[in-house]
Amino acid sequence: MFQPQAEIPVRFDRIEIDPEAVSFPLTGRILERLPDTPRSVSAGETFSRSISRLPLTRGKRVLRLAVGRGGLVKPCPATSDPYLCCRYTVMNAQSQCPMDCAYCVLQTYLDSACQTVFVNTDDMLAQAGLLLDQNPGRLFRVGTGELADSLALDGLTGTAREFIEFFAARPNALFELKTKTVRVDGALEAATRKAVISWSVNPSSVVASEEHGSASLEHRLVAASRCAKAGFLIGFHFDPILDYPESEREYAELTDRLFDAVDPSRVAWISLGSLRYPPALGDVIRTRFPKSRVGTGEMIRGLDGKMRYPRPLRVALYRAVLERIRRRSSDVFVYFCMESRPVWEKVMGFAPKDNADLDFRFAESLARRFPELGFPEPERGEYKCGIQASAFHSFE
Repeated sequence: MFQPQAEIPVRFDRIEIDPEAVSFPLTGRILERLPDTPRSVSAGETFSRSISRLPLTRGKRVLRLAVGRGGLVKPCPATSDPYLCCRYTVMNAQSQCPMDCAYCVLQTYLDSACQTVFVNTDDMLAQAGLLLDQNPGRLFRVGTGELADSLALDGLTGTAREFIEFFAARPNALFELKTKTVRVDGALEAATRKAVISWSVNPSSVVASEEHGSASLEHRLVAASRCAKAGFLIGFHFDPILDYPESEREYAELTDRLFDAVDPSRVAWISLGSLRYPPALGDVIRTRFPKSRVGTGEMIRGLDGKMRYPRPLRVALYRAVLERIRRRSSDVFVYFCMESRPVWEKVMGFAPKDNADLDFRFAESLARRFPELGFPEPERGEYKCGIQASAFHSFE
């Protein structure tokens, strides 16, 4: 029998509601599920003054219900040349996370420490629909895991099912839920299985020492197996890969465990990304997590301004993981997140020409490996053109 999640239960000290968010159905649903949590209605300026004084750990215990304005649906911010990105599309349904991973960039990226749910989901989906309609020849991979864990609050919001069913009905979209939890019950209630449920993974020792409040690796793999058997495609994200004395052995063991849990034929993609972060995050990690091994080895400042392992070390880390993956599957789609062409060439033996080419390769792999999804063979011309900017206009 499937066991309950091992991660920290989601609890809040209080709920702050923006006045304009009061009447939304999602607000009512969340409040019904947290009947004993103190709540108040406060305007943005008043709320900002009160929350700005809270340290991050306490700020995460505040839930804010708000109406999202700008940037509900947008291209993944990714990074700049010369590093390649896959042209992922993000839908910002929430921001901030109840977990507390030592390496998490949200510690410095977000202005607010509280967990925010944007309750105007109809606006998000309308904006996503406009984007898809204006670019019918492109296959869009869309996910909610950029500024928040996709499933950490799904027990309160219940939006996973709604999002899965919306994008499954669109002929040029594949929706991904990315998580470090095992809160998959809502997704499993969806009327369709046309979606990818993916897990960020690291060896058990890294999960225990760096990914505070997350589900154990064992529980994540049980959840992944459960979802695969239910008919969903699965994704795995080795990100960030860390360098430490036992890393080669532990990442090899991790790879074997993934494929013991999920048949490679049900894995839509695997991403590889080594540790990288903006320089300001280094001081935050040392202050908040003095025992962390994140960033303790040799790091350099990359061409995008982020701290990274030196290229030879990154290549060695990637080669070891990729070799283990290929022992178990020659066909599963593997890609780098925010890596340079020289690294692609040294590890993979080739490099995408540009971001559009990498995007095209995703679409080609999905159409070829999973014909049941109904995606046509992609046309390269559709991937060379830009996305109409008007499709990313926010609802005001």
